[in-house]
Amino acid sequence: MCTKATFMKIKFLFPYKCKKIGWLISVPTFIFMLVQMNTDFTFGFLNYQASSTTKISGDHEFLFNLQSHNFTADLTGLLLIGSLLLLAFSKEKYEDERILKIRLESLVWAVYVNSVLLMLAIIFFYDMLFLNVMVYNICTTLILFIARFNLVMFFDRRNAKMENL
Repeated sequence: MCTKATFMKIKFLFPYKCKKIGWLISVPTFIFMLVQMNTDFTFGFLNYQASSTTKISGDHEFLFNLQSHNFTADLTGLLLIGSLLLLAFSKEKYEDERILKIRLESLVWAVYVNSVLLMLAIIFFYDMLFLNVMVYNICTTLILFIARFNLVMFFDRRNAKMENL
């Protein structure tokens, strides 16, 4: 019989090797994102320029610009979110019910903390600063989850080693 916990392990987690891929992509991408957001750096080869000279009627540069765009920020965001998902939701080497419980508690904690941070941002930040905070907030829940999960796992493993001595 398949329990709910076993079903979640089998159905929704990436293989263990994806964790290494997540680390390899997320760390440099996160650093690049911080540099890019603070310096407006873009890669020229990611520029898109429409070949037609007529303006598209729905193109008001509010939601998107169909005439020209640089996809550096888009690619960085996609890489960062994808790699953080791999990092956060890859199986541990030895996945069991205890790790599943720590994973769930860490996820709930990350959502709570992120919600409080979001409420504080709504109260204290305005205009463009608020939009900048929201850009950083895109990955905050995943980063908080990864940090807490790994910290709890570290202390859990350390306590297990102390008990075995």
